[in-house]
Amino acid sequence: MINKHILILAPGFPRDENDFNCIPPLQELLPKFKLTYPNSKISVIAFQYPYWRRKYSWNGLDIIPLGGKNSRIKKAFVWLRAIRQAKNINRSNRIDVIHSLWLGECAMIGNILSKKFECEHMCTLMGQDVKLENRYLKKLIDKEITIIALSKNQSEQFLTLTNRKVDEIIPWGIGDQSENIPERDIDLLGVGSLIPLKNYSLFIKAIEEIEKTKPDVKCILVGTGPESSKLKAIAKDKGLEKNIDFTGLISRTEIFRLMRRSKILVHPSKFEGFGFVFAEALVNGMNIVSFDVGYAQKHHKWFIAKDEQDFIKLTQDLLASSLDFKPFNLFPLTETVEHYASIYGIE
Repeated sequence: MINKHILILAPGFPRDENDFNCIPPLQELLPKFKLTYPNSKISVIAFQYPYWRRKYSWNGLDIIPLGGKNSRIKKAFVWLRAIRQAKNINRSNRIDVIHSLWLGECAMIGNILSKKFECEHMCTLMGQDVKLENRYLKKLIDKEITIIALSKNQSEQFLTLTNRKVDEIIPWGIGDQSENIPERDIDLLGVGSLIPLKNYSLFIKAIEEIEKTKPDVKCILVGTGPESSKLKAIAKDKGLEKNIDFTGLISRTEIFRLMRRSKILVHPSKFEGFGFVFAEALVNGMNIVSFDVGYAQKHHKWFIAKDEQDFIKLTQDLLASSLDFKPFNLFPLTETVEHYASIYGIE
């Protein structure tokens, strides 16, 4: 007997079990949720990615991709397909809860479907959807949607923009990692999209200052994006090529291996809705320097900078100090699973 049937609407979903970099927190949550509540049923409709339209199974879950490929021309067709597929799913097994990710097209379609199926609809805010540029924001804030924020900072920003409080704050959880930690031979690690918002030019400025007193400082920057060539050029211009390794895009498994070798996560981003990389770093024993973004909070392993100069100084001082590399799970996955089960109405 199925306890609850949850339909997840997402812009994208992993194409297979090896697609590690597609919405990692969701990849953590769903298998654990299914294991904890085996009588629940989870169906997924992925609007834009993967780029095909054949149904497939992922860790025992039914995934229906619509193959939108982020094409503006195909948008309306993708939305109609989503409604049609959801109706088919509902005919087979009545949908009890619709859970959309990002306050965007998925939430818009989720709102339509929840009325048709007379079921609950909840939406998890993911990051840059809580910005004035998001045209869906004002269209959806007055709808009967349970709004879930990932952090206190994000909930406050949502309130400022919409004059509406979120209904829940549920951080993405992460499972405990291996404590078999090798030598910490990497001083500074950066992980993220190489875009202006992530501000990785400050990462290089910090390395430039540290290199003056620690010429052998070893740093790695993981990620790809439009700023990649510019950042490499800055590093070369400052004579830091020997100090910084640009890895490009690598798997989450490889990132975790680097985290277990690294001392400090240097994350100079100007904005984060949540910042799952923080939880990943802490659970792999790293220390953190960041601004007050996402769910940033003062902790003996987490240092929050007031401005760029403070950011550089904190990084210098932390690297020169005696560091604690014991893994720390700020958001245990079991707590996230239980919180979602509660609002889904699963007993």
